[in-house]
Amino acid sequence: MGEIWIPEATRLGDGNIAGSGAMDTPNNPPRAVWHTTEGSAGTESAFQGTADYLMSENYEPHILYDPRTDRLGQFGPLNKSAKALVNAGSVRTNRTGLVCIQIEVMAKAGTAFTSYWKPGPNFRALLRAIRSWGIPDDWPAGRLAQSYSDDSPRSLAVWLSRGGHYGHSNIPGNDHWDPGAIDRVALLAAGGAPTPPVTPTPSPAPRYRRPRAYRAIGV
Repeated sequence: MGEIWIPEATRLGDGNIAGSGAMDTPNNPPRAVWHTTEGSAGTESAFQGTADYLMSENYEPHILYDPRTDRLGQFGPLNKSAKALVNAGSVRTNRTGLVCIQIEVMAKAGTAFTSYWKPGPNFRALLRAIRSWGIPDDWPAGRLAQSYSDDSPRSLAVWLSRGGHYGHSNIPGNDHWDPGAIDRVALLAAGGAPTPPVTPTPSPAPRYRRPRAYRAIGV
């Protein structure tokens, strides 16, 4: 099992996202979804104000991240659903996959936050937690929307079957274009290289020793 609570993150609210629950399709691959808040950033008041707004509107993601200060907050456990997506018909998009980790970045889709952000240890902690669930460094839905009027892929078949990173603009049933034209390579690179799986080193085979010959005594 991956990380449920990120130690480096500030707890937001009471640690329980109201209305969240178990995932509908825990046998499907894990994924992460990137959003932008479309508000201001860079100050304590902006961070707390954004958190309070998301809770009051019942739109909580799992994570709130400020790209200007590297501040990280967490609303609820990563192994339960969040509430930042609209359903795609009968498919509850918030509950798709082993996990569906949703990150609200305090930025605007019109200005890619990867052009000015200051990722630091908290961002690396976020990527560490995401990768701990087996979410690959991949963007299975393809490109992100580049503008409000741009259509990006929103395949339901891909969403249900492929694990990896998605933008809000890639999710079926949703009409937002965030997080905008971010640099997807830079985003994942800022988390450091994924930790390769540890391959046990086999112990060397014991050397064959020829049995000692014993002489019969007293014959």
